[in-house]
Amino acid sequence: MSFGKQHAIRWPDITDRVRSKHLLAPIDRAAAAPKRGLAREWWRHGAVRLPGLLPDGLIDAYTAVRAKHSDPGGWRSPSPYVHVKELRDLCLHPPLMDALRELIGEPVGLHLNLTGWISTERDFHQDTYLNPAFVGTHYAAVWMALEDIHPDSGPFQFVPGSHRWPAIRRHLVFQYLTPDEQDHPAWPSRTQGWVASACREEIARRRAKIETYLPKRGDALVWHSNLIHRGSPPRVPGTTRRALIAHYSALSKRPDMPIRRKHANGEPYFYFEGPLE
Repeated sequence: MSFGKQHAIRWPDITDRVRSKHLLAPIDRAAAAPKRGLAREWWRHGAVRLPGLLPDGLIDAYTAVRAKHSDPGGWRSPSPYVHVKELRDLCLHPPLMDALRELIGEPVGLHLNLTGWISTERDFHQDTYLNPAFVGTHYAAVWMALEDIHPDSGPFQFVPGSHRWPAIRRHLVFQYLTPDEQDHPAWPSRTQGWVASACREEIARRRAKIETYLPKRGDALVWHSNLIHRGSPPRVPGTTRRALIAHYSALSKRPDMPIRRKHANGEPYFYFEGPLE
């Protein structure tokens, strides 16, 4: 299966403005930047740094469990937090959840983890088109540093302000796929090459800055669903990058995830059946 036409697919071919207000989180409807706090940084840059947010005790407890899993890429299960209490403890840390509620404008729930201790090497993309269209920008992801991150390890990179550019839209990506390709579960990774190429072309056209995130242990970064970002290739292959990525959606915007649970601290997460793999 070829997965889409491989000739010159450009940024305007797969992007559009999200114009429906119900698809935009409250802060994304604002005509001007908020005057202060996390919201101002979010509105302007599409990413918010939360230095020293994660307690050593939560990091130590999780890394002790994660270290028993031999695969450097982490668990294959998209929601390992369902099975790993220490993972829930970290991802549902109340100060982090408070920040997410402030940025999204309503309560959010955890629904996805990436638990690799090496770079994902996922090339430039946005997250919005990977979700159902009805989610819109009521969505955020968090990059958590479990150690000081070395520049050789393939750090997280992003393009500040790109969340205010047109958004990659799934229906526009799908115009280049056959119906069988659209139904294939691997369509996001199989189309990544030409999506990334379109992103790079637009970054170059705008002469936009690519920022490299080199956090210290315990730091976190929250990014907008429309922010262009990637896991950069490591300068030294195999260099570890102990980190945790978590994705969250507004509870009111996920009718496709009907089963919800609450952590002991009261913070919500979406529950899925299935083994830990």
